[in-house]
Amino acid sequence: MIILSAIFIFFYTIPICIIAMLQIGHIKTNNKAVILNEKDFITARNYALINQYFSIVEAIFSGVLFIFWINLGLILLNKIVVFNNIFTAQIVIVVTFLAINTILNLPLESYKTLIIDKSFGFSKINIKLYIIDFIKSFAMLIIFGGLICAGLIYLIDNILNWWIYGFILMLFIVLLANLIYPTIIAPLFNKFTPLNDEELKNSIANLMNKVGFKANGIFIMDASKRDGRLNAYFGGLGKSKRVVLFDTLLSKVSHNELLAILGHELAHFKHKDLIKNIFIIGFVLFVLFFIAGNLPKALFENIPNNASMKICILILISSLISFYFMPLINYFSRKAEYKADEFGSNLTNKTDLGNALVKLINENKAFPYSHKVFTFFYMSHPPLLDRLKALNFNYK
Repeated sequence: MIILSAIFIFFYTIPICIIAMLQIGHIKTNNKAVILNEKDFITARNYALINQYFSIVEAIFSGVLFIFWINLGLILLNKIVVFNNIFTAQIVIVVTFLAINTILNLPLESYKTLIIDKSFGFSKINIKLYIIDFIKSFAMLIIFGGLICAGLIYLIDNILNWWIYGFILMLFIVLLANLIYPTIIAPLFNKFTPLNDEELKNSIANLMNKVGFKANGIFIMDASKRDGRLNAYFGGLGKSKRVVLFDTLLSKVSHNELLAILGHELAHFKHKDLIKNIFIIGFVLFVLFFIAGNLPKALFENIPNNASMKICILILISSLISFYFMPLINYFSRKAEYKADEFGSNLTNKTDLGNALVKLINENKAFPYSHKVFTFFYMSHPPLLDRLKALNFNYK
């Protein structure tokens, strides 16, 4: 367990801290305001710096939490949770692990949302709504987490190469989540109102027809009650597909700029980027389950070698495995964003898309500079300066 703890700290916690320090140095070095005015540039710079310092705190906390669970927490869970039915006991152990982990991470997450984001004017959520959101999310974690764990425990206890079937099960759940998210999960947290601007609705419909995209409605989401940042997306699979516009977006961009943003999003549909992303996620899941299904027996010297412990370890190492897949995932994502920008600018026009991107960075106070290592590991979208350059858009 000491060796596994050392691996996690050396290959996860320390690299995250190093990348954050590189980004902090890069932010401090780049003092010339671009795209943003001087005041907003300073705000974006300060917000970016605080986020990086906060990411260091999160990384250290994750390392401490990992050491706790691997060396003591999992052992205690096995001793405390006692049921006559072994199958039930194992489900309770994993669900308890998930619940405790969520509660232990709550102080940092709430501080980020209620203190940092609110102080910069991004977060609009009040404490009451935050608590309600947490209770809903926590309940979903316990219910659906318990059901998924029950399936995985059954596979581990009854099938030799359980990890293959476990991978198939999780891939199915990913597909199901994408299918039901827009119509079942998202409405639990936000109100979705059909767009009643007929002119805009017809313009969006015409845009979708150009690429053969069929949506089950165009909706406005009440994002402003939680956050002031701008966004829009196409969600769902098959007949559940829908267009979602943040209410914050409608009040900040023109109709033409909004269409340019949607043209960019439609490019992801046209290029089948969602399907490609599912394949990439599937590959990551396959590797994760392969590792979990072939853990060395020496790992279980101090903890029981049972299904619940294998699942807990799988969850614990998932952040480490995902960290080293993120550069690959983000590389393809950035490539897709450039292609989507090009497609969207041709579908509408370059000027509207460029103006929309500039407004997005101004309203979201996104710092325009990023260190190459930070971009390589974390950024699913290219830096805005690079996107505008690729569009040959003059932002000055």
